[in-house]
Amino acid sequence: MSLIMFETTPLLEQGVLNLTFNLKTNIQVTAKRAQQLVSVFVGNQIADLLHGDLPNLVIREEGAYWRVPVVLSSHSLGRIGLVGTIDVHVETGKLQTNDRIIREIEQKSTLLRGM
Repeated sequence: MSLIMFETTPLLEQGVLNLTFNLKTNIQVTAKRAQQLVSVFVGNQIADLLHGDLPNLVIREEGAYWRVPVVLSSHSLGRIGLVGTIDVHVETGKLQTNDRIIREIEQKSTLLRGM
């Protein structure tokens, strides 16, 4: 089961929240396909012990994305832990990555492997 998250900037911590939006998007990439795209990317580009998990749908000003958790797992230990997320555009399948996101995933996976 996926959740739908609304991403706002800045985060409203107190006061009246007036949420009005109109988003029309054509979901061409399924949640499962987004998970596969992220799994292939992190497995080939970062580390072979990483894979994508079940995503949530995120609505941002720029459109709709699948937010795919990146998980570190091993054959002997199973699931070790969450090391980051990668967003996948629901229409194009384009992964929203950059050097900072990749570096954070690498650092967190290195830390978890050392535990």
